[in-house]
Amino acid sequence: RINSFIGQQAGYKEPFHLPIIQEDNVGIPDPLDDIDEMFQAAAKVVVLHQQGSVSLLQRKLKIGYNRAGRIIDQLFNAGIVGPYQGSTARDVLVQEEEELQEI
Repeated sequence: RINSFIGQQAGYKEPFHLPIIQEDNVGIPDPLDDIDEMFQAAAKVVVLHQQGSVSLLQRKLKIGYNRAGRIIDQLFNAGIVGPYQGSTARDVLVQEEEELQEI
């Protein structure tokens, strides 16, 4: 019954063309354009403790979970911490505070 119902449906009269998707990055915001004002302090805390976790930033910077999560994402986009690994802390890719000056 289902197949016969679908077969009875009218199709398009003219060919349906998919929209063209532009491959350039125009209009796509850079994730590092809108960095948090506590980004530098968070980067120092993460490198000092060699632990990239939301809870560490919450405790040391006295900020909420959502803000700490956004800052961790910004640190990932900047190449300071590694990708999300579940419930464990992210790997810290920068070993010393002096390397932060280069970023």
